[in-house]
Amino acid sequence: MRVLVDTNIIISAMVFKSSAMGALLRKIRDEHELCIASYTIDETKRILNEKFGNIGADVEVFFKDYPYTIIQSPVTIDKPLVRIRDDKDYPVIHTAITAQIDVIITGDKDFFGIKVDRPEIMTPSDFVAKY
Repeated sequence: MRVLVDTNIIISAMVFKSSAMGALLRKIRDEHELCIASYTIDETKRILNEKFGNIGADVEVFFKDYPYTIIQSPVTIDKPLVRIRDDKDYPVIHTAITAQIDVIITGDKDFFGIKVDRPEIMTPSDFVAKY
């Protein structure tokens, strides 16, 4: 199963060293295909640099223990596929839909109002409980 993680999952695992997020990433690594949108990597670096200083470059280093597939996010989007409250989140859902991702894991509540059959949108705890 192809599983895409959102920015907040990466930051929780990287910066706050959340053991639950680390366990989640290991589970995905061991049992599924971990996918990350190129937009998410760029957003993670930007947020880390803005909030925590120059640690954004360490994203790739952090993921050396979690092999992943980069899914290229579109640079421009002509026609939206779904509606989402926060426009900054749209590239992630668009990437997931066009790349035929099975599950998005996020803690961002804006994703949970989206009406879409695929991908399934889940919290980390819901994913662990189900898969």
